Amino acid sequence: MRQDTHMTREGWRWTSRAFSVLAGLSLLAGCSDDPYKAPVFSFLSSYKSARDGSPVLLSNANWWKAFNDPTLDALIQTGLEGNLNLDIAKQRVVEAEAIQRAVPQAAFLSPRAGVRREGGDNRPSGTRAEASLGFEWIFDIYGGRRAQIDAAGARIEVADAEVDAARLLLLLNISNAYVDLRYQQTSLRLRHSELASRRQTLELIERLKEGNAATRIDVVKARALVSETRAEIPEIRAAIDAARNEIAVLVGRIPGTLEIDLGATTRQPRVALSPEVGIPADLLRNRPDIKIAERSYYAAFRDVAAARADLYPQLSLSGTITGASLSGARDTDYFFGPALTFPILPNTARKATVDRRESLVRQAHTEWKLTVLEAIRDVETSLANYGAALSAQRAAQETVRLYKEVVTLTRKIVSGDGATIRDLIEAEQNVATANATLAATLRRVGRSFVELNVNLGSGHGVEEVEVAGE
Repeated sequence: MRQDTHMTREGWRWTSRAFSVLAGLSLLAGCSDDPYKAPVFSFLSSYKSARDGSPVLLSNANWWKAFNDPTLDALIQTGLEGNLNLDIAKQRVVEAEAIQRAVPQAAFLSPRAGVRREGGDNRPSGTRAEASLGFEWIFDIYGGRRAQIDAAGARIEVADAEVDAARLLLLLNISNAYVDLRYQQTSLRLRHSELASRRQTLELIERLKEGNAATRIDVVKARALVSETRAEIPEIRAAIDAARNEIAVLVGRIPGTLEIDLGATTRQPRVALSPEVGIPADLLRNRPDIKIAERSYYAAFRDVAAARADLYPQLSLSGTITGASLSGARDTDYFFGPALTFPILPNTARKATVDRRESLVRQAHTEWKLTVLEAIRDVETSLANYGAALSAQRAAQETVRLYKEVVTLTRKIVSGDGATIRDLIEAEQNVATANATLAATLRRVGRSFVELNVNLGSGHGVEEVEVAGE
């Protein structure tokens, strides 16, 4: 048995010196890197809703339950379980986790084994068996590997936040599609009601014409209104079918196979809650896009540290143990010692990589600031839209009530020459317009309430909901 060692006493001295030198360089390199500072934004001077001094804390409450609509609750639960875009976002988290695990290890083994037949003219043939075990331990004295792991971890958090963003988008799309569906179904009921009312008016005018109390023009105009109303119905039905198909796809179902009943018996969703806006810190915590921007900034920051580490020499310890057997004779060799790897000279390309990544850091920081500004804009605009829609709803409800009263009064007195046929037709048209305005206003209130909550990031962490009655 023969043993060769390259790790002499002089080698150990050299290794000790190398460790000392590189440790000193490590300290210098560490001092040259600025520590990460999370970006901050002065909300109090720009966030209008925080000026009253008594903000309400946000939570991930199921805000859609304010509609008191079990069908909507069931749709959202089904969507959270079956939406395909949400599944894709979750798989991207798995991908990001795999990328982090793929960062090269600091220490690794490389086993190897083989058997071969050897022989020659001057020596007998025999079977040679050989096995070796190599290992290498790379010292991360400049933190390059640590920086890669940190950057990959930040990108896992980005992927997690993208799942939250996909969940919020799903809540937005399902809620809006449902609000639109109920609006179209209400519009269809209104058209059928208007059609019945205008047919009743047409019959009245035809009777009056028989008694010479109405003209041919009055009859034709009444018939035109009946025809006009009938012409609007097919388009509304098509819009209802489109909304149902949209909802089915959002919850991960083939159109036409959704088990949840979307019949037209339910009225339009209504909500009259005051908006809960929360404190500025809640906006940072709840908005996934802000978290994505901040974690992307951190990942870019750590990428710079990884690139800078490539500018310095790399120290490693490596060795191999090899055992061989030939015709019963055994032989063992081993090697152990340090290695110092210097960057390729000139290292202009690596310095350019550092410069590029530093630029990416500055871009990411600016992206974060822009994301926060846009978030504040979204919230303030949503608050204004929601408040305006609530005011418009109250006025529209009163308008409908008054115009219906006008029609009732006009219909009673038209036969006694207290009002003209034109007065009755005009009154009915006013009711139809007022009903359409109220339906559109209720739709706007619903959509603005949904938009406000989504812009606040409320509900981003919800995984499942409890359907009423279960």
